[in-house]
Order: sequence, then structure tokens, then C-alpha cells
Amino acid sequence: MAITRWQSGRKSYEQVCPMATALDFIGDRWTILILRELLGGPARFQELRDGLPGIATNLLTDRLRRMETDGIVRRVDLGGSSLYSLTEGGAGTRTAIEELGMWGARMGRIGPAVHRRSIRAIAMALQAVLARAGAALPREVDIIELDVDGEFAEIVLGTRPTVAARTSTQPDARVAVATPNISAFLLGQAAADATFNHVSGDEQATHHLIAALTAPACGAGSS
Repeated sequence: MAITRWQSGRKSYEQVCPMATALDFIGDRWTILILRELLGGPARFQELRDGLPGIATNLLTDRLRRMETDGIVRRVDLGGSSLYSLTEGGAGTRTAIEELGMWGARMGRIGPAVHRRSIRAIAMALQAVLARAGAALPREVDIIELDVDGEFAEIVLGTRPTVAARTSTQPDARVAVATPNISAFLLGQAAADATFNHVSGDEQATHHLIAALTAPACGAGSS
């Protein structure tokens, strides 16, 4: 990613330190959560607002503009609305954001949970879990459409799993999970057939998914 000149008035730690530099780019409030949403898949502005309860419209606009200027976010105009996605540089934050989320899960919440996770946050967290499944991941590729109470994520299960918030055109299997169950799983509850229910398609693909999610290497909790 190209080096960016700081805009007038922009805050910086002004340190010769990679950690400080990273925080200069993504350390502002809400920025990491915007990254969390977009790591789960491209989104329109309103979808980002829906996934980030409590953020003001003008603040989200400001953050997205800055991230676009910094080469972290890409915006595509779609006839009256804009679709936001991560650039290669923005996607490069994935491992760090995943590890930060898992650290947060181990720390526990400071206060009670009020808002549910967006489907993009679920997709991002599931990819973090599956990426750590190791030998439990199948060698062949299984495409699974996950239905979370009417919202969908496409899981491409294989040695390099990916999860994105979108419907799947030709999945090998369709699996359903209730929002409370996926939330409980991502906070450390074991995955089971009772949690992830096979709906249609190849049952073996569903078994592969459950096996990967129950692998010891996965650990408990994610962002």
C-alpha cells in the first residue's frame, strides 16, 4: 500500500514504530469494526450502518472516506448507491483482526451484549475459526450455504477456507443455524448437529463443516 501524506489536522502518534503506524491508520474508534464488517464481505452504506449500531451517519461517512484515501477501502458506485469492499491492503489486516477478536473473546465482555452480530461479522468470525481447523479441513472443496435466520453466508470449505456474507448459487449443501446458536458457538459453545442443521444437498459436506468447527485447533470464541 502506498505511503500516505497526513491530512492537515489528522492525529498521529508520530513514532517510528510499525504498531504506532498501524494505529495511525486504523486506530480511530469504529475503524476496526468497519474492517470487521468488510472482512465478512462487501457491503452497501446502509448495510454497514445496520451492522454497526450506534455509529452516526456522518462519522461512518468520514471513516469510509479516510479509509478510501488511505487505500484500505474501495468504493464502487452502483447507480444511486455505493458498494464498499476492501483493497488488497485492507484485506491484509485479516490475521491481525482475527487474533484481536479471539483475544477479546478470552477477555470477556465489559458490559452486557445489546446488539446482535451482523451476517458479515458472523462470516468474518467463522472464517477465523475455520482457518485454525488444521488437519480437520477437507482436502476437497465443499461449498456450503449457511442460513442464519434468513441471512446467508457462503462457506468455501477446503484447505484454505473462506466465508463471505452472500447467497451461494450452486452450493453442495445448505445448512441452517439460529442466531442464538451461532452466537453461542462463536463465544465458545461446542458445535454439533443440533446447532448446525443439514437442510439439503450433500450430507457429507455438512459433516465436513461440523468436523472442521469441532477441531481442537479451532479454539473458542472469535470477534
